[in-house]
Amino acid sequence: MEYEFHFVVDGIEVDDDKAVAIVHDTFDGVLTRHRGRHFLDVSESGVNAIDAAHRIVVRLRKSLPALRLLRTDPDLVGVSDIAERVDRSRQNVQQWVSGERRQDRLPFPDPEGIVGRSPVWRWGDVNAWLAQFGEGDDVHPPTREEALTIDFLLPKWQRTLDDGLPLVHFAPAESGDGQDEERETVQRLLEGTLTLPGALEWFAAFPVPRTERQRLTVVCAVLADRLSSVVSRIGHDEVWAVLAYQGAEDELRLQPVGTGQAPGAIPVSALGLGRDATVGDLLLVQTNGPDDSPVPPLTPVGLD
Repeated sequence: MEYEFHFVVDGIEVDDDKAVAIVHDTFDGVLTRHRGRHFLDVSESGVNAIDAAHRIVVRLRKSLPALRLLRTDPDLVGVSDIAERVDRSRQNVQQWVSGERRQDRLPFPDPEGIVGRSPVWRWGDVNAWLAQFGEGDDVHPPTREEALTIDFLLPKWQRTLDDGLPLVHFAPAESGDGQDEERETVQRLLEGTLTLPGALEWFAAFPVPRTERQRLTVVCAVLADRLSSVVSRIGHDEVWAVLAYQGAEDELRLQPVGTGQAPGAIPVSALGLGRDATVGDLLLVQTNGPDDSPVPPLTPVGLD
């Protein structure tokens, strides 16, 4: 899904023709200035708004090293603004707000605050509410909860990049099958490990031949997860990731994995595994080998 972000930024200015050109040509974005503040409008795709923000932070740092993302801007709207954006009357919108209409759906979002005597809302919250009945627009700004999470993570992400280390993104191999807790356990184990001194540096040196050194996707899985699900979690702009799972004795295992186009990877078909193979099948092959000769555990594997 495509998400749109409105950031308050520092480090670049609208008078910098080179920076403005990069924003426009590389990101199809817009850099503006209002009352001494600079704002950056950009969009990025992702599994969710947090993932999309994670991606855009990495891409922006690579192209604009001096740029600093200070926080998201809430894009506050009043009743008149909402009416204009969705081509409805003020009375119609006021009925949504008061609950006189659309009573069969989730209640209208709580306002973010009061400006003058009128309530204002985050457009991201309103747009998400409108999506219940196919209204709003096709742009997906972060909701309040998502924006608060992004604002909390922005300093940490940027400090990590300042230190020359990659941003680690965790993604579940699958979900909704009753084993989400086991995948979350794998993620928590890794997150705890990464807080140890030197752990992130070790992870950055993990033998994954990534073309993008500033971002590393870790797919958290259980033995029953299909390898096809694992590869689906590798980003559209990536060919490599790390598969993390607990082995038969609950030990934490890490495996470099790539798409079928990943250079230097051994295709799973060469290991005797088909399209329906699971993480457990891969572990078995690593242990015994396709012809009773074990495969080194850190051998990069290409998933079709």
